[in-house]
Amino acid sequence: MRREFTRAQKVTMIKRALDGNGRILCEGCGLNITGKAIEFDHIIPEALIVDKSAGLEISDGRVLGRDCCHRQPSGKTATDLADIAEAKRREAKHFGIRPGQRLKGAGFGLSQPQRSASRPLVKPAAWRRDEH
Repeated sequence: MRREFTRAQKVTMIKRALDGNGRILCEGCGLNITGKAIEFDHIIPEALIVDKSAGLEISDGRVLGRDCCHRQPSGKTATDLADIAEAKRREAKHFGIRPGQRLKGAGFGLSQPQRSASRPLVKPAAWRRDEH
């Protein structure tokens, strides 16, 4: 279950991102993002949080510009996805699962040889070449 910031927390984070002239600045790079798309980012990716019973604090998030810091190819989302994938690989390794490794199980026993037909198979006359 993903935890989201409340409306009051978002307002407080925007107030924190304001400069002296009333402009909203990206807390990642410092660019003016007033009037542009902004996103409220979890500083630690939510997928990496184990105990989600604790509520979110204002210090757990920051205001980022969608186009300058958050969603660009080298932005926060891209690095978060790489970190999450690395954590999943480490967890799998911890549990003994290796990439490309087949799961080991009891398997299936040898099957019984197929019995012969109760009567010989006869091809229909239309399939025989020598009779045409």
